[in-house]
Amino acid sequence: MTKWRICVCLSVCFLLHQFAFAQSNTLHPRNIPVPVRVAFLPGISTQDRNDIYTTSNFSLNILGGVTGGINGLELGSLFNIDKRNMHGVQAAGLFNMTGVSAKGLQMAGLLNNVKGNFSGIQSGGLVNYAGKNACGIQMAGIHNQTSGSFTGLQAAGVANYTHEKFRGLQLAGVANVNNNTVMGLQVAGVFNYTKHLKGLQLGLINIADTSDGFSIGLINIVKKGYHKITISSNEVLNTNIAVKSGNAKLYNILFVGINAGQDKKSFSYGYGIGHEIKLGSRFTLNPEITTQYLYLGSWHYFNSLSKLQVLASVTLAPGVALFVGPSFSVYHAEQPAAIKGYKFNLPSDNYHTFDLWNNNVKGWIGWTAGINFL
Repeated sequence: MTKWRICVCLSVCFLLHQFAFAQSNTLHPRNIPVPVRVAFLPGISTQDRNDIYTTSNFSLNILGGVTGGINGLELGSLFNIDKRNMHGVQAAGLFNMTGVSAKGLQMAGLLNNVKGNFSGIQSGGLVNYAGKNACGIQMAGIHNQTSGSFTGLQAAGVANYTHEKFRGLQLAGVANVNNNTVMGLQVAGVFNYTKHLKGLQLGLINIADTSDGFSIGLINIVKKGYHKITISSNEVLNTNIAVKSGNAKLYNILFVGINAGQDKKSFSYGYGIGHEIKLGSRFTLNPEITTQYLYLGSWHYFNSLSKLQVLASVTLAPGVALFVGPSFSVYHAEQPAAIKGYKFNLPSDNYHTFDLWNNNVKGWIGWTAGINFL
């Protein structure tokens, strides 16, 4: 009997608790739709204590305010803070913050912050942030960041960061960083990075862990990609050392060269791009375009040599290959006369040359041969 009474009492208590909880929700609903709300500061508004449960169509924060959500337009001279969702337009002099998700337009003098998903346009004077996935446009004076995936345009004066997959265009004055996969275009004044490149990188330095796309810049590094060190000779310089990196689709070439010998000294440095075509397990064909500066005894004159060459390569052992091939050279010389100890006439006298533009530009058919390592 005692056990039965205890069970009845517990049941009554549970029912009373549920009734009290339901009454509490009735008195303080989580979402109160109102057409208009006005606030001076957080806690001082037309909705009083129910402000954080309010979803309004028009919200005016004279200085700043905290409300439940927006389904329309919200204006704040200093800041707007929404506990839940924002659908529409948020504009503030300093910052906007949304606790769940946002769809539409956020404009702030300093910061836009969405803790959840975002779709639309974020325009911040300094920083834009999305805590989950984003789709649309982020434009910031300094930094854009999305902790999930991003589809659309990120444009920042300094840097962009996306943690998951990126589809679209990342444009930054200094750096773009993606911690997953880029299927689109990264353009930065200095540095681009992604783990998996399936698009195009344009920057001074481009880095990817793996690449099925293209990287164009002064230094392109694919950690699991194309890496070669070459030593070669040609009709102009008897010793050249080059570093080639990128992937087989497109690799960049950084090289220096020297021609030693009495009265024939010359020094060079240059840049190029190349593409590797597999012809079997041991043979490849590499078309390359290079351009280089030639120092012939004086820095006051600009002497440049550009070459289009096609190199046939055969692998002798893992990491070692020999290559040879023809080249077409175009030489532009500004230096008017020879300087003692340095080479001047390019190429040597046994090559037939033809004028391409006045007497300062000429061309000829040459050769390149050397050895690859790695």
